[in-house]
Amino acid sequence: MDVDVIVVGAGPAGSTASREIAQLGHRVLLLDRADFPRDKACGGGVSAKTMGLLPFDLSPVVEHIATGVILGSPRTGTVTREVGVPVLYMTQRRRLDAFLVDRAVEAGVEFVERQVVRSVEARPDGTYDVRTVDEERRPVSHTARVVVGADGANGVVGRSVGLDRPLTHGVALEGNLPCPDGIPDWLRGHVAIDVALIPGGYGWLFPKEDHINIGVGGWAHTGPKLRDTLDAYVRSYGWDPRALRDEVGHQLPLQRSGMAVARGGVALVGDAAGLVEPLLGEGMYGAVQSGHVLAPIVHRYLTGAAADLSEYQDVMHRELWPDLERAGYLADILHAWPGPLLAVAGRSERVWWAVAALMDAGRVARPHTWGTRLGDAAVRGLASLARVVLRRRHPLPA
Repeated sequence: MDVDVIVVGAGPAGSTASREIAQLGHRVLLLDRADFPRDKACGGGVSAKTMGLLPFDLSPVVEHIATGVILGSPRTGTVTREVGVPVLYMTQRRRLDAFLVDRAVEAGVEFVERQVVRSVEARPDGTYDVRTVDEERRPVSHTARVVVGADGANGVVGRSVGLDRPLTHGVALEGNLPCPDGIPDWLRGHVAIDVALIPGGYGWLFPKEDHINIGVGGWAHTGPKLRDTLDAYVRSYGWDPRALRDEVGHQLPLQRSGMAVARGGVALVGDAAGLVEPLLGEGMYGAVQSGHVLAPIVHRYLTGAAADLSEYQDVMHRELWPDLERAGYLADILHAWPGPLLAVAGRSERVWWAVAALMDAGRVARPHTWGTRLGDAAVRGLASLARVVLRRRHPLPA
């Protein structure tokens, strides 16, 4: 099949990119190896900032709205802060991803399920061959001027054309606790987060319609400890870990500084570009934003106004990666001194809003003033000290 653009991977990044490119008048083919709807390892939280990027309402797939945050855990003590506005819209990826794909199809995207991409090869005429196998393992070939890799950290698209792979150094383990009598009253309208639970990570409780998604995540070397950590975290709330259902472990891909995400007519979005926020392991905003940013650049390339997709690399460095870098600084600081910082955040409105903004759980607008620039410099310095503390406290295994 010959089209203008082939998008590989139908998660939020792929569906957003394909929908917005199609709305600009181009023929788009969206491929995914799964049969939709399908489950996906993810806490399922959509921030208000992410919602603001979408031109439609997600209410049909939202199961719970959190307007407050419970910091800490029963083991260490908790602090509850009310934000007053939605912090996270809780959904399930099985429902959300199918909903986003439906919006892409409505925009004119052709969606093909159950096709596994084997390779992407550049042709002499500047187009690309995307070679797949279908559900009956028959070879299929598609051709396009643009290929978008939304196929995750270990995706075929980036590997085929020599683009960088994200530096995967986070791991997580999660499961669902059924709540046949409803979500506990103390958790209604809230999410719970414990950043002191595990080196380089945190534990979470994300309420849904009829269950609570419970998980823990941290640095890659904490992988062997995730099971015991998750079980202890569940027990701290008085629940039995054996009641968890649909348990799954997964990796959290984080981008390298200067990582290449575009070459010729190929670009990477979402997890394939390492756009997971390092503080809370949240990748939804980076997925949707990268698809949103890429679409007009693809349009300029296809209409002859640009020679390639290199502008996407520049925009990412300017608009998206600085936010990830700031979140990384805050992650180091919180993991080095979680107790004192959360205690101060629980007592000081100003400190709470500073933490909430960087966590993307409250005020996210950051005016570019001398004050904010000095504040950023102070945070960078404190983060450098935090990394020294963390290396001494949690040395990497030999």
